[in-house]
Amino acid sequence: MKQQARTIPGKLVDFDYNRYRLPTFVMQFKPSVYQDGDCFYAVLSFEEEHDVSGLGTSPEDALIDWNDKVCEMLALSGPLRTSLSIKNK
Repeated sequence: MKQQARTIPGKLVDFDYNRYRLPTFVMQFKPSVYQDGDCFYAVLSFEEEHDVSGLGTSPEDALIDWNDKVCEMLALSGPLRTSLSIKNK
């Protein structure tokens, strides 16, 4: 099945990741930052099913929100993996 690409509102922001002290996952993956009015979006993937995005009132806030969501997703992956392996036995 083909993935559907998501359209991000706004324009791409030219962001200098090395100028700021940002969380590890942000520095490792460098998600794109978009601005739509007063809102900023940090996005790594454009495929809705695999998308992780952050929202904020500044590029830094959006990137920190994105990092928090990645951390939440990784924290959930351990218990989900355990429950799936128990069901398969």
